[in-house]
Order: sequence, then structure tokens, then C-alpha cells
Amino acid sequence: MGGMVRYLRLWAAFFRNCITREMEYRGHFFMQFMIDMAWYAVQIALFEVIYLSTNSVAGMTHEEMIVFLGAMFVIDAINMIFFSHNFWMFPGLIARGELDFYIIKPVSTFFMSFTRFPNIASWLNLAVGVSVLVYGLLEANIAPSMGEWAMFLLLAVCGNAIMLAMQAMVASVAVFLVQAEGIQMIFHTLYQFSIRPDAIYGHLFRRILLYFFPLALIVSVPSRALLGTLTPEMALWNIAASIIIFYLATRFFTWSLKHYSGASA
Repeated sequence: MGGMVRYLRLWAAFFRNCITREMEYRGHFFMQFMIDMAWYAVQIALFEVIYLSTNSVAGMTHEEMIVFLGAMFVIDAINMIFFSHNFWMFPGLIARGELDFYIIKPVSTFFMSFTRFPNIASWLNLAVGVSVLVYGLLEANIAPSMGEWAMFLLLAVCGNAIMLAMQAMVASVAVFLVQAEGIQMIFHTLYQFSIRPDAIYGHLFRRILLYFFPLALIVSVPSRALLGTLTPEMALWNIAASIIIFYLATRFFTWSLKHYSGASA
């Protein structure tokens, strides 16, 4: 318990430091927010156009799709707040030798590497995501029970654990390649495909995204908890997969650091 409190206090210090930095560059802060809002608008507009020609996509009505998009925005915003910025910065830490300073700290290098720079602007994204989610639920006349909300939050945490694990695995490759921006972009592109409703894909690709490269578990499964279509088997698989993949990712990350030569190499 003491160790957890220590890490929470450390993250709070990171958060305060990042707020101070962002307030010095308010234009950059709001530009980040507007860029993300543009991405959200594109996602909504895409399905608005699709629903002009059909009443159902992946078995979801227009209102249910808004619920799905709201869940997607919420889960994506959580990752952006805590981890995403650090993921994109990681190859630069290696190239400049700054990872040395993370390794010598008396805390987990994994924790330092993926939580050091919270994205303050993404708290606004989270507020927008929650607003879209609530609006969708009202439009679809869906009133999730407390148990369904609890399951959604649990699976959202599991989804973010899977996302962080995948990001950590990709970042670990940068230890060997140094310049890993290309691999990051490939991963990001696949992530963009995986956060669509999994039912829109063919049987083979859908199974890959659910079981073999399970990025579809990040959004598709948690959203089912609110839409009332979640099965116990899929909920258990989401939880189990998050534990397994996160464990493997931390082990792979730790192993990759043994091959890090440092700034003096």
C-alpha cells in the first residue's frame, strides 16, 4: 500500500509540473484540444454519412452508435491523459540518451517512461467524451444499471491496460532500432482500425483483433456493457487478456532495457 501511495504522489507531482508548463504556453494547450476535437468531429461525421444510407451498422442503430463513439472518446481520452504522450516521446529519450536518467531513478523505469508527462489538454477531451456518451444514452433511451456502469468502468480500465501494454511493446522495439517512429505509425494506424465496432469486419480479421492482436477489446467490448450486449465470456476474456498482455509487456520492456547501451555508447 505504501508503494502505491508513493507512486500516486509521484504522479501528482508530474501532473502539477505539466500544468505549470502548459499554462506558460496556453496557445499550444488549446491547439492540442482543437486538433483532438477535429478528430472527434471526423469520427462522428463519418458515421453520420454512413447512416444516411442505412438504419443499422454492425447491428447498431444511429443512437447506439453515438453511445459507442462516446465510449470510444472516453477510453481514448484516458489513454491520452496518462500514457499516449509518453509513448510518442519514448524513441526520442533513447536517441538523446535521456532514458539514462529514467533508469537511475529509484522508481520503476516502466512507470517513469509511460507516465512522466501527462497530457493536460486531454482532460477536456474526457469531458467531451463523457458528454457525447451521456447524449447517446439519452437519445437511445438506454439507462444502464449500476452494475453495467461498474462493468463498463472495469473493462475500460482493462482496455487501457491492453493499450498501454501494446504501446510498451512497440516502444521496447525502439531500444533496438532507436528510430522507431515508423513502427509507432504502423501501430497507430492499426489502432485506428481496431477502435471501430468489431462487428463491421470479416470473420477472420475480427477474430485477429479480438483474440490474437486484441486491440478490439479496448473499445468494442467495454461499450457492450452499456449497450446491453456484453456476454460473460467476452467480459472474462477482456479481463484475462489485459492481465496476460500487461504482464508480458512489462517483462519484454524490462528485457529490452538490458540491451540499452546508454548515452555514452
